[in-house]
Amino acid sequence: MNNPKILKVASIVIGAIIAILLLVLGFNVFQSVFTRAADYEPRDVVITDVAQNSVKIGWTTGVETQGVIEYGTTTTALNFFAPEPQKTKSHSVDLTLLSPASTYYFQIRIGDQKYDNGGVPWTFTTKGADQSVLAPTAVPTQATTTVSPTPIQTLDIPTAATCNETDCTKIKAKLGKGCSTQDYFKCLRKLTPTPTP
Repeated sequence: MNNPKILKVASIVIGAIIAILLLVLGFNVFQSVFTRAADYEPRDVVITDVAQNSVKIGWTTGVETQGVIEYGTTTTALNFFAPEPQKTKSHSVDLTLLSPASTYYFQIRIGDQKYDNGGVPWTFTTKGADQSVLAPTAVPTQATTTVSPTPIQTLDIPTAATCNETDCTKIKAKLGKGCSTQDYFKCLRKLTPTPTP
């Protein structure tokens, strides 16, 4: 073991292994230090596939993250959680077991940071029992060469009821049932006196 050639080769091999480990560790530290906070922020938040009892929420991030949707029926009590199964840049979470014709609010949590729609949670309203989607009808095949056109189908969607309340607590109770969050915030602004110069 006192052979100088073996000692020299062994020290070179050990030095190379240590250098590779330091490079890999340094790259990981460099990458995590210089990853901007904006890369974690959800972008292009979309709400799709709204049904009576479910909805799909999607967004993108600049780096791979694993988010959690925090949601509830009021802006102050987002008590339900729907986590993503794995890290990704293109996110999609299904919320299920929702109540029909109900307004829900949600925010996205990534790590310790909560993201919402500029200080107000995002919102959606599930479809009611009377809001059904028309299924396409099958056109029967005919043996003759003349084919009559299929009549145009119309979808009758009930228009949203107007909010006739002036009391903020009554508006809050009727959120999603004729009153919107905008009506509630307008009511709150009317109660807050504005200073006069």
